Parts: sequence; structure tokens; C-alpha cells
Amino acid sequence: MEQTPRSVSELGTQHPRPGGRIMTVAIQTRAVVAGNADVLHALCDESVSIAVWNRDSPVNDMALDGLRNLRFTASIASLAGQLDRELASAGYHAGACHDLLATDIVALARRFGRVMHLDEIEIRLEHVTTDACKKFHGDYVTARLICTYIGPGTQWLDGPDAEECGCGEPHDIQQMRPGDVAMFKGRIWSENHPAIHRSPPIEALGLERLVLVINPPMPR
Repeated sequence: MEQTPRSVSELGTQHPRPGGRIMTVAIQTRAVVAGNADVLHALCDESVSIAVWNRDSPVNDMALDGLRNLRFTASIASLAGQLDRELASAGYHAGACHDLLATDIVALARRFGRVMHLDEIEIRLEHVTTDACKKFHGDYVTARLICTYIGPGTQWLDGPDAEECGCGEPHDIQQMRPGDVAMFKGRIWSENHPAIHRSPPIEALGLERLVLVINPPMPR
């Protein structure tokens, strides 16, 4: 792993004060961002709420018209076969893009399972055209993996912005790029420090998104 999990760190930012004195302001961060997949394991550090893997999207030119949303639970061992059937039923036609998408979803599910010690997961794949979930919030889950394949990525807050979120904006909003993979700690895991995030407002701009969400399975 190229970057070790970062604890709640104090980054000294210096500001001049009247009389030439220097005041150091401590900035706390609960996010870890890196260009390798191992960064997702940083979520296991109690001081980390968000772990982001920067990467390019494996599918960025897929036509989204006519696609239906998917939501199902599967064992990770049997996911590949079930996912192919679910994608076909939702209108994802066979071809290179279908294969790249399916391969990536299975790989991300396996990574999520390893971090969370799960054999079963819930998959959601959604074509988003509205402003659903446009308010900053923390999820009532243990943890959640999110990847936006196409369109604007999920927005999130860090440090004082996340701690003080009311939420009436403005904030120093961070935003994932298409293809980026993030694991967000939820309120079940960390009531006091969940990842604060939202779906970007897109409806007025006429944009669309293809978003993957992987959750632990719902209790039976």
C-alpha cells in the first residue's frame, strides 16, 4: 500500500496576526485519498470516515436511455452469474461496455467484502436524472461503497465542514470524479463521525449519472 491510513491529523495552517505574530490553526481531516485500491482498507481506522480511491471510469461512453435500476442481494461467490442476469433484465445489452461494467462491479463487491468481512452484499445500480439525496447527510448503514461510472460524482465534506454541517451551505465541498471509488462510514459504525455526503444536484443542468452503491445485506 503506497499510502498508510491517515489518522485524524492536525495540519498546521499559518495565518499572520496584527503585529507580525503568526497564529497556527489546526485543520482536522477524517478522509484518506489515494490512487490505489488498498486505500479502502483505511476505513477500518477509527479516525477515518471516508476513503477514496482515485481512478478512471472503466465505462464512460455507455448510453443510459431505457436502463432500469437494479437492486438485489447476492453472495459474493455467486455474484457474477446473478449480475449478468440482472443487467440483461434491466436493459444492459451484451457487449464490451456490459462486460467491463459487470467485471468492475464484481471486483468492487469483492473489495467491499474483504474490508467489511462479508460474504453477502446488496447491489444497487441506478440511472439518476433527478436531485434525489441532494442534502448532505450521513447514512444509517455500517458502511457503503459508492462509484459513479458516468456523470458528476458524489460530493462530500471533511473536517470542520462535516462536523458543523446543518446543512445550509456553503461548504468546502469535495467531489468524486467519474470512476472514483469511495467507502463511506455510516452512523451504525460511527454515530458521531459518519461520512457526510450527498448526490450532486443535476436536474436543472439536464445531466445524468450511472451510480453503483454496495451495502451490507439488509437484516433478515
